[in-house]
Amino acid sequence: MQSNQLPSSAPTTDKAYWQQRTMEIDRRTRRQFLSIASGVSVGTALLFGGLLWYERPKSTLATSSPTVCNPALASSSGNTSTAGKAFTTLKVCQINTSINFFPFYVAQQKGYFTAQRLNIPTPPLLQVGSKVVAAVKAGKYDIGNGVITDAFNWALTDSSARIIGSIMNGYIVDVIVSKKLEQETGVSATSSLADKINALRGKTIGITGPGSGTQALLTYLFKLQGMDAAKDATQVSLGSNNTAALAALKAGRVDALSFFSPVGQAAEARGIGDILISPVRGDVPGLRGDVHGVIYTSQSVIDAKPQAIASYIRALYQAEVFIQNNPAAAKVLLNHYLGLGQKVSDAVYAATAADIATTPVINQASYNVAGQFHLKAGLVSIAPSYSQLVATSTINSALNSTAC
Repeated sequence: MQSNQLPSSAPTTDKAYWQQRTMEIDRRTRRQFLSIASGVSVGTALLFGGLLWYERPKSTLATSSPTVCNPALASSSGNTSTAGKAFTTLKVCQINTSINFFPFYVAQQKGYFTAQRLNIPTPPLLQVGSKVVAAVKAGKYDIGNGVITDAFNWALTDSSARIIGSIMNGYIVDVIVSKKLEQETGVSATSSLADKINALRGKTIGITGPGSGTQALLTYLFKLQGMDAAKDATQVSLGSNNTAALAALKAGRVDALSFFSPVGQAAEARGIGDILISPVRGDVPGLRGDVHGVIYTSQSVIDAKPQAIASYIRALYQAEVFIQNNPAAAKVLLNHYLGLGQKVSDAVYAATAADIATTPVINQASYNVAGQFHLKAGLVSIAPSYSQLVATSTINSALNSTAC
């Protein structure tokens, strides 16, 4: 596999930068936020055709939303059920600031973590999922905000890995191509999927890094046309630096990008490229209904901090409900989260809002779609079973708790 490193500006991962950006956002939007603040079936166990290690889950609650407390009861002003309780610190790390992790940002800004008596320091952005897993596995952080690819890889070597919630039920990686590539190959967003994939043969394509969800999409797509993305294209690792990725596409250092939203929407807004292939747009049938953005931890952390983990799950649930029930307010928050302008954030919202999880509960059918994708992409030789990896009892217990 060719995975080269393009010279580019250093990824913005340092703590000082992120703190400065957060303070700047807070200053610009404090008044606006205050004005807003008031306001598939289970499927079959044989889906993976013998390749998937499947075990029937012990709890049927996991395939449907549990009965939960009213998330509106927990607000930034606190609630009676948690009043007087000591705050617990949970250390969280995250891949990047893609749309995948917007619910976490909303939970921060709306005070849901505070209402749950949690102290959540601003998470470092580790750029690639493998680093997030390594940090959580080593005990440096309690929770990872990542993608299911990371959880699968972790679970195959460590039985203590646990997914404790869904935050995005759509594969929000797009293939973005330069205007030049479109002109030379004659493809566009309306072309057939086969023609789009064939147009990528022999091209230089930017990804976030090896083993990432961005590389996984290319591997999967090329296999659909009988090609090998490692041999039939040149992949360039750019990290999760959106600015560097857009600059590389604009300068012609790469012909295309396989990158998380909002990069595609930003490229279109700036006139330097177009989204050619988008799973959330329905372009890739095998990825419809895929659970993608997840939160994960180890069983040892669940055992050591059960109440704090439950509180984290509830806070994210409250954020997910807020996003679904308050689209206008959610768009304002998204604009400040992305920092790319209202036009870009509106485009991102239109493309992805329907795929933001409405509950942390992970539907088994969505899990199966993810497992099938990873098998076909060759990312795993065997997918961890749903009952092994998804902490259904932990999720359901948190959402059914009167502590909400």
